[in-house]
Amino acid sequence: MIEGLCAEHRALEAQAARLLQIVSASVPDAAAVAVMRWQMAQALRDHCSREDQLVYDRLLSSGDAVATDLAWSYRQEHGLLGPAFANYMAAWPVGRIAHEWERFRAETRILMADLAERIAREEQVLYPHVERVIARQRAAA
Repeated sequence: MIEGLCAEHRALEAQAARLLQIVSASVPDAAAVAVMRWQMAQALRDHCSREDQLVYDRLLSSGDAVATDLAWSYRQEHGLLGPAFANYMAAWPVGRIAHEWERFRAETRILMADLAERIAREEQVLYPHVERVIARQRAAA
């Protein structure tokens, strides 16, 4: 289960790298941006939904106080990631991207850095608790 979520993280990181590559160009390619952002939005939505079921629900119902507290904290942040990406997409229609390329590039870099940080923290902090809770549940079964 964790391996699958980590594989989804790698896919999101690859998409983020591709988007950053697109925005590194001095001339806007709004069509390429639009395609990549929609692919990322779909992948992010799917991943967050799976993560909600496989990670957060499991930790919150585990009876493990440390895991439960951590899950609540991360879930609150997790709930902000999707809307932040949706706001980014809504704030940057194709026409605006072309007219405000430098600002769009800067905001894209910030959002992708936030995504990278989130992925790293989930894998380093949150996922080990999931593995611990699963191991404890298997041992008790």
